[in-house]
Amino acid sequence: MRKQIFIISVLSLFSFTQILMANGTNPVNLNLIPCAETLGKGGYSLSTGMYPYSKKEAPEDLKNVDIGGFFKELHKVELKSDIWLIPVRITYGITDRLDFTFGGTYSIGDTEKTILDYYEVGDQTKKRVYSQMVVDGVMGMKYKIQDITGNIPALSFGWEMQLGYTIDDGFVDETVANGFPFLASLIYMSGSYDVNVINIHGGLGIFVSSKSVQTNQRFDIPIQIGVEVPFNGFSAVVDYNGYKPLSGIGLKNIFSGGIRYNISQNASVNASIASVGGFTINLIIGTKRPSAPKPIQSAPSLF
Repeated sequence: MRKQIFIISVLSLFSFTQILMANGTNPVNLNLIPCAETLGKGGYSLSTGMYPYSKKEAPEDLKNVDIGGFFKELHKVELKSDIWLIPVRITYGITDRLDFTFGGTYSIGDTEKTILDYYEVGDQTKKRVYSQMVVDGVMGMKYKIQDITGNIPALSFGWEMQLGYTIDDGFVDETVANGFPFLASLIYMSGSYDVNVINIHGGLGIFVSSKSVQTNQRFDIPIQIGVEVPFNGFSAVVDYNGYKPLSGIGLKNIFSGGIRYNISQNASVNASIASVGGFTINLIIGTKRPSAPKPIQSAPSLF
């Protein structure tokens, strides 16, 4: 019995080694940042993850509260949020250079706004609590402007729109019973380049939302950089994301590290953990991998 188990283990290890030696896909996404490469026509990917977020605010000044949609009163308002953000993205390669993305960000946990002394009887313990939704829908695209050529990196332009309900940590939403609606847009430029045994990826963008406009905040500038080190079918991936917007919430200064495994030439999976807590999983199937140019054969010589 032990001999049979040993033979099966050796055969399994041999098969596993053969898989590791296969050349994998180009990195379309690192852990949390997009690369300049695209999926190629007909390629698609699925990514998801979970990230914790908590917030507690109790300003001393009074806020306007819409009471039943009829009149407004000044009350002390508190906010408490303890949730997990769950982004889900599906990306499809429309052409060799154009990817289309759609999905959403969901949340589990509690986000609540509390109106103290709701009945204005002078007792702050008499309060009313409203549950708030934290969710969005996402649509976007990425277009590769150029491939890696000599010393010039691959470059892509991307755009993303978010629409949904977010956390009102600025206390500008007076209709507390309905949640705080928002609309946001992200535009970015990403670049990728191979340097000997490592791949370097980076990006720069601008994120603006209706929430930032209402709270008189400036737009945010996501800065991204990452490194991938491939080895025998695997790749070690480390990246930094200065600002990651999810459901109108900005997760800041995120370092993440993980492993990308090349299942085959047209499939790979990426798993990573983030410094803010949580994880990311990204599965790519059907990615087009550009073939290497064939060497030019010289004419036969008699000498």
